[in-house]
Amino acid sequence: MNLLLLGNGLSFAGAIIMVLVGFVKSRKKILGAQIIQFILMGVGNLVLGGVTAFITNMLSIVRNLVCFQFKFTWPLKIAFIIVQVGLSIFAIMNGQGVIPDGRDPYGIIIWFPIIGTTLFTLFLDVKSDVKLKVVIVISQVFWLIYDYVIMNFASLTFDVLTIISTMVGIVMILRGKEKEEIVVA
Repeated sequence: MNLLLLGNGLSFAGAIIMVLVGFVKSRKKILGAQIIQFILMGVGNLVLGGVTAFITNMLSIVRNLVCFQFKFTWPLKIAFIIVQVGLSIFAIMNGQGVIPDGRDPYGIIIWFPIIGTTLFTLFLDVKSDVKLKVVIVISQVFWLIYDYVIMNFASLTFDVLTIISTMVGIVMILRGKEKEEIVVA
């Protein structure tokens, strides 16, 4: 029970930082806050038995650092995906990524953080705000299911809020485009 509280506490602290990052204007401060957020959420997942989520969060730190320093090209995207999948397979093969208490009987849910983050990585540089937000919703659904299975209720709550706020954002963008079309016509 103590590990459940510790893991959820760390994830909650990371989720709070993620929300606060929305108010930060300086790119350098955003990057620093996201690094702290990924560390807290990653360690929270690790405490709860979510090794693949831990790996994904740690690689997200590196991905963000690369995105801020260089153009995020397809070779970089593929490299990140290969490293993420490779490290996750290594962890799973060594018995480190198994979801506790048989809550993933088919061994599929263990891959959800990887799938969600891979989708986000692939579409990170998409031009359309609506398409990016749709990818974020799909990615968060994978994380929501995973967080539920490993009982990371703090992150699960944040997943739900992210899905809702992103869908509201999509509606706002689409309504804004409708108004533009009416004005132009």
